[in-house]
Amino acid sequence: MRTDQLRTTRKSDIAVARLLDHFSGEFTYLGGFQGTGRRFYISDVNRPGLALSGYLDYFASDRVQILGNTEIHYMERLSTSELEARLENMFSFEIPAFILSRGLRPKPLFLDMCNRRGIPVLVTQRSTGELISRIILFLAEEFAPVTEVHGTAVDCYGVGMLIVGSPGIGKSEVALELVERGHLLVADDLVALRRIGEDTLMASYNKNIEHCMEIRGVGIVDIQRIFGVGRVVHSKSISLVVDLEEWHEGGEYDRTGLVEEHVEILGVDIPNLRIPVRPGRNMAVIVEVAALNHRLKELGINPAEILNQRLIDMMKTGTR
Repeated sequence: MRTDQLRTTRKSDIAVARLLDHFSGEFTYLGGFQGTGRRFYISDVNRPGLALSGYLDYFASDRVQILGNTEIHYMERLSTSELEARLENMFSFEIPAFILSRGLRPKPLFLDMCNRRGIPVLVTQRSTGELISRIILFLAEEFAPVTEVHGTAVDCYGVGMLIVGSPGIGKSEVALELVERGHLLVADDLVALRRIGEDTLMASYNKNIEHCMEIRGVGIVDIQRIFGVGRVVHSKSISLVVDLEEWHEGGEYDRTGLVEEHVEILGVDIPNLRIPVRPGRNMAVIVEVAALNHRLKELGINPAEILNQRLIDMMKTGTR
């Protein structure tokens, strides 16, 4: 698989409006209605307790600010003049938005100052910990590097597999037979890949194509409508790349499995199998076996290494 042609993109900023769209109906506006265009630039959040106390060194102002019981009760203890002075210093920074947990309500002075500056103030009934977790997960996905690759993604025995190869090699046909055999289709033809965290590569379908598949001689088929919703899945983490290629006489193909090849996609190393295609080979069954063998390796069982060690021991002892 050639990865030098993959075009990687990633968002550099997100508007508050995108956050509202994603969590539709979960947040209630308290103030700063005109500030939905404000933007944040990092997949993290901040609790501004130290900033409210007056310590503004290292204030992470470019993040969504989470206000929980601690911050709200601290503001309630401050006099009006103290609170106004602290907020004036805080608001000298560009703050994208405030989100309050547990249905809390801030002092009217806080809302008045946010309204004047157009800083959105939102509230949710969720606990502070749950709110932080959900927003960080959303932002991590939004800011994750993404790319698209021509291929097919399937869930085979729980193993997320990306099937690639030259046009016409039979990627869709293999995926079609896998679906017919009970496995799940993630995407065909154009697979969207997104890196989540440091070592997770997620595959999903292109929204324009969804779960449609082109079968030469038949045309476009809708896998979800033909086989049912139980044979498709919206996304799946990829743990194995299967590279289908034409059989070449004299070509070098792995026959033992002792040497494992990897391919790097978006900075994630994924095991890569090069499987030759020729008439008479049941590629769907071969891909199924590859998935099962990969699951064994993930459990720490490598049949090739076990057999190799058995042969070495036999040669050392001179037994058969």
